[in-house]
Amino acid sequence: MVFGIDADKAREILSLLPATRIPGAVPAVRGLANVRGLLVTLIDAAVALGLAERPSAAAEAVLLLEHGSRRVGLVVDEVLDLVAVEEASLDDQAALPGVRPDVVRAVGSAADRPFVQLDTSALLEPLLP
Repeated sequence: MVFGIDADKAREILSLLPATRIPGAVPAVRGLANVRGLLVTLIDAAVALGLAERPSAAAEAVLLLEHGSRRVGLVVDEVLDLVAVEEASLDDQAALPGVRPDVVRAVGSAADRPFVQLDTSALLEPLLP
């Protein structure tokens, strides 16, 4: 399944970073990583979305996001592309099998590839103190 986010939330795409686990953190929080001297919380996107568990080696990239006043790293399998999608071409939130409906903003298609647009605030807010 392909997921998308609002491009204005994305700051940078990084290779997978080593993380220091935070004791007592929920499983979706991989830990803290050092990004050029800034400690960034890494969130495993698959676990946060409630998707089937995958080997941690499957994740290969970190999408650095702006979330409020802080930077958060979303650990993903890969980043495919940056595409412009007209708001009118998106369908409202839909119930999708296997995807938490509270984090889905819309569904759409770009370059004949269907995708789910995530509400990053709804996804990250419960995971970050």
